[in-house]
Amino acid sequence: MNDKLSTYKMIASYYPDVKVRLHTPAHQGVGRESEYFSDRIYAYDLPFFNRNEFYDIEKSIAELYKTNHTFFLTGGATQGILVACTLLGRKHRKVAIGLNSHLSVIHGFIMAGLDPLFIPSFSLMPTAAEVIQALETAGSEVTALLLTYPSYDGIITDLSSISKYCREKNIEFIIDEAHGTHFPFLEEETLSALAQESDLVIHSLHKFVGSLVQTALVHLPKTSKITEDEVITALSVFETTSRSNLLLLSIEEAIHLAFGNERKSLFHKAAQKCQELRYLLDNFGNVLTYDAEVRDPLKLFLYSDRATGEEIAALLLERGVDCEYSNKKGVLSIFSFQNTDDDFAHVATVLEQVYKTLDDRETGQFFDERILARTPVMRCLPREAFFASTRKKVSLEEAKGMVSCNSIKKIPPCVPVLIPGEEITDWHLERIMPDTLVEVMT
Repeated sequence: MNDKLSTYKMIASYYPDVKVRLHTPAHQGVGRESEYFSDRIYAYDLPFFNRNEFYDIEKSIAELYKTNHTFFLTGGATQGILVACTLLGRKHRKVAIGLNSHLSVIHGFIMAGLDPLFIPSFSLMPTAAEVIQALETAGSEVTALLLTYPSYDGIITDLSSISKYCREKNIEFIIDEAHGTHFPFLEEETLSALAQESDLVIHSLHKFVGSLVQTALVHLPKTSKITEDEVITALSVFETTSRSNLLLLSIEEAIHLAFGNERKSLFHKAAQKCQELRYLLDNFGNVLTYDAEVRDPLKLFLYSDRATGEEIAALLLERGVDCEYSNKKGVLSIFSFQNTDDDFAHVATVLEQVYKTLDDRETGQFFDERILARTPVMRCLPREAFFASTRKKVSLEEAKGMVSCNSIKKIPPCVPVLIPGEEITDWHLERIMPDTLVEVMT
């Protein structure tokens, strides 16, 4: 990138001849002695720009993504989800969502007063057939769909079929693609929600594209029935009056780099190296293998018929490989454009070592695929339970049959296993510690 970024030019050109600053922020753009930050970082933090001053910059980014408009977010993908739910509240009542929805979706439903229809599915990530069946069964009652795609661990579904169905039935379709932000920069770019007809797409830039934590995007596709003014109105509810210039600069830089040939080649190379690791694992049988349902080119979900995911993760960490997360089922490994040839070579060596360690063990059954899937029994709207005036706090084992006022979530990936308005059932007692305190309606 030879030219200075537009965000940088705006920051650098702000009243350069001013001698004395009598305004916030207190650092006034001048760094003090610090063990952690350079003077330049403080200079980026002055002044504050309103969103309308960034309109042209966002429009130029929209041209890269081929959207009607792309909005910069400095409150993470969570901010984008809350905006999406607020927009849904403008004309919808009952909205279909998957069991793999992030907790922020539930929070958005609470604020917007929405009624969730949970899509019945065999696993947390619903298939296209399960989504369409749920929408068919619900009939005209459900007028919108907010789908988390891909799943946290990289499982995808047939977005094209879902999109076509939603268009035919006039169902508003919003996609939380926080965990697929890198799809537009891979050869398999058609995996991206932006390749389908939809009404809103949310991206989390820090996860895979390389910008700072808390950076995200809301895309308004050209096919959207939502207007720019409606998005801007919803954004105003969740946006600070003084957005971080450092985050804004990071957003623009990361996107321009990602669309550049050099960075794109690194994405493609990482995807190819991941495929080579899959070829290696193909030699190990079920002793150490990967979930073929994980179609994200940069993710490997490792599992074994000889050990739990936690045990595999411990063996990897002993050998210097730290992964995203593990559970009883397996271990999620996420690769990026930053990983070098040496990184992949080391991982390959470690996988061979772990395979040899596990090969001596007895086979066993370590995970029930259906353990996380449920059909929530909703007794009232999440908003009604969340703001219930009469409530009490009891242990989970005492709460069976009662209605929860709060959420219990599994982190990662911050998917709720109990939400406000949901009846507490045997399913919860079997999967959550029985002495867990919950608030219930009285």
